[in-house]
Amino acid sequence: MVMIGTALVATAAEPQGEGRRLLRIGVLTDNPPFSYREPDGRVDGFACDLVREVEQVMGLRFQRVEGTTDEINGAFREGKLDVLQSYARFPEREMGTDFSVPYLTMEGAIFVRKDDHTVGGLASLRGRKVAVHRGSLGETVLRRAGLDHEVVYADSMEQALIMVDRGAADATLAARLSGLALAEVHGLKNLRVLNAVVAGYKVHYCIAVRAGDRESLALINEGLALLVRTKRFDEIYRRWFGHLTPREYTGEQVLLAVLAVALVVALGAIAWQRKLRRQLARQAEALAQSGELYRALFEGSPRGLLLVRVAEGGDPVVDRANQASQRMFGLPASLQEGAALRTLLGGDQGLMRLTAEAIHGRGVSEFEHERPENGGWWWVSVSPLGTRWLVTLADMTEQRRARERLRVQEEQLRNAQKLEAVGTLAGGIAHDFNNVLTAILGNAELGLLDAPSGSRAAEPFRQIMQAGQRARQLVQQILTFSRRSESSQRRLSLSPLIRETVAFLRSVARGYVEFEHHQAESPPEVEGDAAQIHQVFMNLGTNAVQAMRGKPGRLTFLEETVEFGDDARLVHPDLEPGRYVRISILDTGPGMPPDIQERIFEPFFTTKAPGEGTGLGLSVVHGIMQQHGGAVTVSSRLGAGTCFTLYFPIADSGVRASPDLESSPVPHGHGETLMFIDDDPAIVPVATRMLSRLGYSVSSHHQPAIALAEFSRDPGRFAAIVSDLAMPGMNGLQLAALVRATRPGIPFVLCSGYMTEAEADEARTVNVSAVVTKPLTLEPLGRAIANCLAVAEPQPAPGKSVEPRSS
Repeated sequence: MVMIGTALVATAAEPQGEGRRLLRIGVLTDNPPFSYREPDGRVDGFACDLVREVEQVMGLRFQRVEGTTDEINGAFREGKLDVLQSYARFPEREMGTDFSVPYLTMEGAIFVRKDDHTVGGLASLRGRKVAVHRGSLGETVLRRAGLDHEVVYADSMEQALIMVDRGAADATLAARLSGLALAEVHGLKNLRVLNAVVAGYKVHYCIAVRAGDRESLALINEGLALLVRTKRFDEIYRRWFGHLTPREYTGEQVLLAVLAVALVVALGAIAWQRKLRRQLARQAEALAQSGELYRALFEGSPRGLLLVRVAEGGDPVVDRANQASQRMFGLPASLQEGAALRTLLGGDQGLMRLTAEAIHGRGVSEFEHERPENGGWWWVSVSPLGTRWLVTLADMTEQRRARERLRVQEEQLRNAQKLEAVGTLAGGIAHDFNNVLTAILGNAELGLLDAPSGSRAAEPFRQIMQAGQRARQLVQQILTFSRRSESSQRRLSLSPLIRETVAFLRSVARGYVEFEHHQAESPPEVEGDAAQIHQVFMNLGTNAVQAMRGKPGRLTFLEETVEFGDDARLVHPDLEPGRYVRISILDTGPGMPPDIQERIFEPFFTTKAPGEGTGLGLSVVHGIMQQHGGAVTVSSRLGAGTCFTLYFPIADSGVRASPDLESSPVPHGHGETLMFIDDDPAIVPVATRMLSRLGYSVSSHHQPAIALAEFSRDPGRFAAIVSDLAMPGMNGLQLAALVRATRPGIPFVLCSGYMTEAEADEARTVNVSAVVTKPLTLEPLGRAIANCLAVAEPQPAPGKSVEPRSS
């Protein structure tokens, strides 16, 4: 019989073993009858015989490593072994392991003592001691049945059987044939096995390989199939388990039959009957085993399996298709043998071409394929199986989608990190940049005051002031976008912000876009943050200009006043009934399809090429409109342009607008002596000139320590102190605390281009009188000092508080 198997190897399993890589296979020494050590030291068993035959017929090369169950399984988990010859397949083990088709499936059974007739099934084990091996399927079955308190751990299955046999436990759960074999090996005469079905307890014994070793797995599966086909598997099975199969007639029954008829006739009939029954039993057993393997390998697979051969004309045809593939392709259950593969695959020409190439290319081939009709993805494997090929298909759509979701999340994380870096950079440069702007704006403002009104000499200073104010707004917008600046809402008109946006966009468009601004008559005011609303107009306007891509076009800003009743939510779910300023921003660009319109407000969604956009602009617009109690909508048509519509709630008519401070003159001093401290050498001289122009006598310093020493010599000399916040050695808050320790009531004005929440809290603690936002100009600086001097010393003004500001 071995020679027959060897002959088959030479034709079906070329090449022979010398070309194969050496595989380290784990062999158990404590798992009878699958694998155990004989008294003479040899390791023998059902799994040993089976693997030895697979190795021979497939030309594999195994280096056997012997050890106990714990040792071998541990070495396999650590990557020290390539194959396990006997490994029960559990869902928990499938993460890092690939399994062959089950070569033996055993039903689980309950073993009790012979004299115990009180156990009838799983439920009757409650309150008893049930011995199981830790981590076994028996333990899992008990815990699923709510029998956690009944579990008693044993070192192995055989120890659990011994515990029951000797009365140390009431029962154990084990695979029926394994339990019977172990009881026979150890001479356990006090055990019996119940016929009750144990739900969920079915042990599938397989050969295991490391996850991803598909070549070895394919060879092992083919070897098992060859053993079944050549009946060699049946011989190995009968050697180890045949004597455990219950016989239909006992000796007592035969004796009764002999007494009922003539002895000679009866003996002859019984002998003939026994021979016939043995033959029928062997055939039935072989058929059952073959059918079980077939169902496990083919019909029971969750993956689609097609058994394909090449017809005489060269076209692949399908001999068999399992239930999973029938569901995947919508095939009839009664598939006609020899159906053309092209017909079964329908219109999926790509899958047909790849499969045909894999079949004609020989060897194992794997590839991923996108389904044209639904966008799903399949993993396809084509493996040679004798003269035919096994085509395996698995739906990996969810895995692909999970990978895509992970890729998107990683991209979002990178974008969030970029945004965080922008915020960190913005906070870092705000102080230095505003210092530069202080020197620019301060000198320009002083030059404008010195120049004759209306003269040509005044115009350059006026242009410098306008450019400097624009730079100041840009810093504010960066800080707001990066969430380094809190929203500061006040009553305002939207028309000036639109005019400023149009002026900026006109320079960006370089003449190829016409701009229109239709302002409403007597436009009402809204409550909002000017910097954030300006950012909304800039984002939408910039997107529109970019959408027209250098082609002639028109961008229109339309202001209207509208009022909604109960129909407000029909316009947008976020709108409440009331009066709104509606700003429509219309462009003549290419427009957007409906699927793009549905997603444009999603964070990080962009249709721009990589590197040209972050996908944050419109999500920021949406967020700002929500913060202002309004809403944004979009309507677009391919080839007909796009219209974004903004709704701003009109401010309550009972709320009075803040007084226009710029229309009133800047208050001047009357010769009071001020101390000014700033570590930037470019700011000190311009600030000194500004304060002098406002009517103050100024003592200026670059170093806080020197300024503090001068103040300590004559604290009553100074009417107020004006200091920068960020200075080396001693910052403005530390200086304020030391000054207030000497003279508690002196007004202390703090200047800052960027202030954190922690610094604002500390400013309140040391009772800073006011905060002036850099860059410094005459109007805010003069008003802050005048307001502080108006407060009677030493008590600060009631309710005075310092809020964080930034620019």
